[in-house]
Amino acid sequence: MKTCPHESKAVIDAEGNYKGGARLLLSGTLLRKLMSEGKPVPSEFSRPEVIAILKEYYDSLEEKVEVKLHGFATGAAKQ
Repeated sequence: MKTCPHESKAVIDAEGNYKGGARLLLSGTLLRKLMSEGKPVPSEFSRPEVIAILKEYYDSLEEKVEVKLHGFATGAAKQ
């Protein structure tokens, strides 16, 4: 059963930029990658005060972890 009438997905790339389409794909993996690399997070991910708390946490980490994106996080995987 389909709950969304839109066929095309709007994907956010690893730099936090929209990649066209009508339906936004939000990925927790992408959020962690953007945060861990200190990149801006699109406002559609969460409320500003939540992003601020997460940013403070990621900025405080002494050991940075590389987050690798997979096809489902980028919207490239076929479902």
